[in-house]
Amino acid sequence: MVTRFWVSWWSNFRYMSQHFERVPFQVWVSGQREDGMVSYCAVIDAEDEDAVWRAVYELYDDVEERFCDPQEPDFAPGDRFQDFENRTGLE
Repeated sequence: MVTRFWVSWWSNFRYMSQHFERVPFQVWVSGQREDGMVSYCAVIDAEDEDAVWRAVYELYDDVEERFCDPQEPDFAPGDRFQDFENRTGLE
């Protein structure tokens, strides 16, 4: 069974451009720390939380997990995260 997750992580900003084209799920940048780490958010449909983090670690270097919260199947992020495309799969 697939669950929809609202997920966020920190990663080094310099990796963003090389990975955005390969990411199968839609990603938003939601902030940046003084040390250069960028906060990313995504909506990901996966079998479980482990599958979510495997996908994130595969695509991003130096991941620091923030949260991975299960949501309702029709969850969409709020207005702060513009242009939701419902691109949530791992493939």
